[in-house]
Amino acid sequence: MSPSRVEPPPAEVLLGRPEFAADLAPAAEFVRDRRVLVTGAAGSVGSPLAHVLLGAGPASLVLLDHHEHSLFSLERSLGAARAGLSYELADVRDTQRLQRVFDHQSPEIIFHLAAAKHVPYGERFPDGAVAANVLATETLLELSDAAGVQTVIYPSSDKSVQPPSVYGATKRVAEALVQRHSQDRRWAVVRYVNIIGTRGSVIETFTQQVLTDRALSVTDERMTRYWISMDEAVWCALSAARCAAPGEVVMPACGEPVPLLETARRLAGWYRPERVPYPIMCTGIRPGERLHEVLLSANETFADGPAQGLRAVRTTRDAARLAELPRIVDDLRRGVAAGDRERLAAVCLAAADALQ
Repeated sequence: MSPSRVEPPPAEVLLGRPEFAADLAPAAEFVRDRRVLVTGAAGSVGSPLAHVLLGAGPASLVLLDHHEHSLFSLERSLGAARAGLSYELADVRDTQRLQRVFDHQSPEIIFHLAAAKHVPYGERFPDGAVAANVLATETLLELSDAAGVQTVIYPSSDKSVQPPSVYGATKRVAEALVQRHSQDRRWAVVRYVNIIGTRGSVIETFTQQVLTDRALSVTDERMTRYWISMDEAVWCALSAARCAAPGEVVMPACGEPVPLLETARRLAGWYRPERVPYPIMCTGIRPGERLHEVLLSANETFADGPAQGLRAVRTTRDAARLAELPRIVDDLRRGVAAGDRERLAAVCLAAADALQ
């Protein structure tokens, strides 16, 4: 039986609240006549961000991604390389390649979106998650420091707070790296929650299941998640680049957590309203997942943010802990080289715990 609808629901149907993002075009005006680099540019957030940035008229926009088909698709949608627009098929873990991009492009503003993002894969392959999310980020920050880049925006995750997963731990370490390197420059962190429309997300899974008339697979009926829309995610990145303080961590004003069962029911009700209640089965929590997301560590509190829709995260963490980062990065680098995944995961989790 065909679904009643095939187009995705408006974000507000899933959010259960109004979107806070305003018009994105004016929010990107600050990049006009500036040189901009986006890593992970062909990803779920990078692609819509690239469209908005290009429309703002930067002096140059460099879109870097390691996934060939995704970058090809982005180029097909934005148009071929031309004056002011270039594409780089490159992996941020390739230091020499990244160095050449900096040498040739001299970026002034960087959105560093490239990352390994799947929680279960981080548990199975911690070496890949650490190499992409920590070591490559440290390299990019060092290159940015040497090049005098004034604005670097790093997208983190609420999974970095008291992380039970390697993925979350890598994000916490990377947050601290940005703060350590920031000095008096606008190098800041956007700590995202779940984003509607990202590839590989539970919403994508639910959508595929309901469109093919299969039962929805919820890991645990008690599970809750925070959500923002894709426009809100892009808005947060642009707002942080425009007005965040050096080393600041900001979070979207994402409202209340939504039970995963409710998200599944909203999707089923949108696509197949004639089949409510739609069949749902519970499959069990996967390694590294938790029932309820945590937005702040014990050392953190919210304060008024620098822009609409953003909250500032304030910490009482001893600043001296950041001085441990060179040793932490060296330990992680040795762990990746040695290939001892179990020890590497333990070292990464311990480092994240020390940086809460």
